[in-house]
Parts: sequence; structure tokens; C-alpha cells
Amino acid sequence: MVAVDPRFEAWLSHETGIDAPSLGANTLERAVLDRTRAMLAERGMPNTVDAAALDAYWLRLNTAPEERQALIEALVVPETWFFRDREAFVTLARVVGEKLARVPMRVLRILSAPCSTGEEPYSAAMALLDAGIDPARFTIDAIDISARAIEQARRAVYGRNAFRGHPLTFRDRHFTEVDGGWQLSDTVRGLVRFAQANLSDAPADDTRYDFIFCRNVLIYFHRDAQDQAIRRLDSQLAEDGMIFVGPAETGLMMRHAMSSARIPLAFAFQRTAASETGVRAPLPFRLPLPPEHAAPVVGLPGVALPSVPVRPVAVRAPAPSRHNPGPSLAERPSRPTIPEIDTVLREPATVADARRLADAGNLDEAERVALEIANLRAPEADTFYLLGLIADARGRQADAGDFYRKALYLEPAHYEALTHLAALLDVAGDTVGARQLMLRAERALARQDKTPSALSGTPEHSRGTHGARRP
Repeated sequence: MVAVDPRFEAWLSHETGIDAPSLGANTLERAVLDRTRAMLAERGMPNTVDAAALDAYWLRLNTAPEERQALIEALVVPETWFFRDREAFVTLARVVGEKLARVPMRVLRILSAPCSTGEEPYSAAMALLDAGIDPARFTIDAIDISARAIEQARRAVYGRNAFRGHPLTFRDRHFTEVDGGWQLSDTVRGLVRFAQANLSDAPADDTRYDFIFCRNVLIYFHRDAQDQAIRRLDSQLAEDGMIFVGPAETGLMMRHAMSSARIPLAFAFQRTAASETGVRAPLPFRLPLPPEHAAPVVGLPGVALPSVPVRPVAVRAPAPSRHNPGPSLAERPSRPTIPEIDTVLREPATVADARRLADAGNLDEAERVALEIANLRAPEADTFYLLGLIADARGRQADAGDFYRKALYLEPAHYEALTHLAALLDVAGDTVGARQLMLRAERALARQDKTPSALSGTPEHSRGTHGARRP
């Protein structure tokens, strides 16, 4: 899409803040083609997408609000489930109880942004009810850019995919089995107020929230959108409030003068005290180099990777060139989807493939693919960083720290590895070590800022992993 028609990527970035490549290979391209074909069918025209058809769709996209929403709906595929990263909800219930013990008549406010199809805010409501918290003592607001997701959340009927892991005793307490799945109780449904809104929009009022859930979405945004979203969340956070993020977003929060709450696996942050912030300013993500541009490394002392079975894979097709431009936007075949990677792998698996598996919640397969990449090729910092994120998300802090350190052995200035290892040390109580790593990260970024690419102002984006949810 970028090489053929950058208009749509620019539109998506402006409209939603989403960095198109973070959605996966050809995702935006396929969505544009599908919507263009739908337009042609509606007009009774041949189902052939050429330059003229794309121009016509571009005009429609910019003149019809319903088409803008339709394209967004096609891109934001829900990927979430109840009590995802359970420790965050355990922490919520415990801290709410502690706050109400000090001020019994206080009403605590909770925000889920984005809320997807409702599993996250409903999980918060169930966690508080099961902890014996009086429903009169809390409110829960939930927003999402997708009208379809909001409609499904309000309907609150969920299939098997919304219930993952164990135990599922909460389902027996709060759901009734119906045709097509499980219906959430009216009691829980009545505790959440849904509204359609974009995370980057200005707040509708000056409400301050004691707890904000913004998990696994910022990794999809380009740098400016990340900063804008964090500023909005910060403006809505109560003075002693807490923000829950995804495992891959901990470094971003530390770059925005947020400090870990030091609760293992909760990925919870609070504002850094003014006396501790120093001169730290919000720092941008860096873009990990593709494998073909990474510096070659021969061997890595102390690295012992598990062996994995190696499947034969096909050789990549020649890259398009001036003399061989490759197929057009309408002609190019779509890339294999994640489930197809196992059986119809047309090209070698990449770190991006492993990230998408992890984002879909398939951590076993993501780890296997990442280990296969590390076994098949020279070790790369981004591969070890991804393995660290997966281990971090599974609560294997020792393994996560080891992988982050291996990433830093290969690339001492790897910004994400530095910030994530700093977060681990901070949670473990090693504040001195954490601060030293953050200073290294800031120095690394300062050096990046002096490079031509940094001075050009091109947005940079780090594709995080594990449970990355649709925006």
C-alpha cells in the first residue's frame, strides 16, 4: 500500500492515529480493496479495482462519514477476552478496597479505553462485585471507536472465545447459557456505561478517573498519536490514580514520566513524583530494523536456545524493482493469515509474524516461531526482545530479564529492551539499577536525535506484542 498508494495510509494515520504497518502485512490494502469492490457492486459496475476505481473510492471515503466508519470497522478486529492479564483485575479490586477503607463514602471512577466488545470493563465490574465492593461506590465508563463493538458490548452475549484460561468460575456466577453463547447478567451490564469515541479525541468533560485501563492499543499508534493519547489519559487521571497498560507498553509509560506501581504482572503505573522526574521528557519509540538491515552477528556467548523442528520453506520472490515493479494493488495476492503460517508458509517466518501470533494471544506459537528464527539465523536483538516480552507476559521475570539482556548484548542502545529491563528491576525493588538503565535509554535516544532520520521528523513506531488489541 505504501509503495502503491500512500493516500490511504496517511488517511488512517490522521483519522485514528494507527500506524498501518502495525496492523500486519497488507491489512489496510485488503480492507481498501474490499470496500472498493463493495462500492463497485453497489453501483452495478464490474468488480475490477483499477486506478480509476481507487480514485472513486478515495473521493467517497473523504465525502461520506458512513464510509469512513465502515473502513475503520473493517480494520479494528476485536481480540480480547474476560480477565485478560488477570493480575490487573486482582490489583484493581485490592486497591479499590484499600481506598474505600480510608474514605468509605468515596465514589471511585474507572475508565476502559478502548473497551472493544466489553470484556475488559465487565471484568472490572465482576472483580469488584466478587470482592464485595458496594456498586454504589464505583462507576465504570467504557469507550471505543467501533460502533459495532459498542453494540456487541451492550448486547453482552459472548461465545467460547471470550472465555480463555482457568478458572472460569466467574462465568457460573455472572452468566446464563443461551443460544449462541453466554448472556451476562443485568446486574453487571448495568454497571458499565458505553460510548463511541476515539482515544485521541479531547475529553468530553473534566471527569477524573481513579483507574484507567488502556491496554495493548498504544503499540498500534504512530509516535504523535501515542503522545496525544498519553496526554489525554494523563489529563483524565486523578492525582493518586493508576493506569493499567499492556506488557509491551511499559517502556512507553516510563518515558512519559510514569512510574511502575511495582505490582508483578499488573503492568500498573502512577504519576512519577515531581521530585523524581528530573528532566525526563516524553521519548518516542524507535523502529526496530528489519532483519535484512540488521548488523550481522556471529555467535553470542552464553546463549543456549531450545531446539525446534525446522519446516521447509519457500524462497522469497524477487523484490519489486524499477524494471520489475511487481503486481498492482488489485493484482497482488494477499499474504497468508496467521493460522496459515503453519501449513502454507510461502516465505520464511519473520519477527513480525511472531508478534502477530502473540498479539492474537497465541503465546506458545509466537515463542516457537521466535525461537525458530533465532535458531535458523544469526541472533538479532529484536528477536530476543520479543522473547523477553513473551516471558514477561507469562510471569517469567527471570527469563524475561535474561532475554532483554541478550538483546542489549547485541544492541546496547536498544531502547525498548532498556526500558523494559528497567521496569523489571523497578518492580523487583532495584531502583538504582532501573534508573541507570533509564539514563542509558535517554542517552541512546539523544544520540538517535542527532541522526538525519531523527531530524527529518519521520514518525517512528515500535511494534510491541502480547495481546495487542484492536484500537
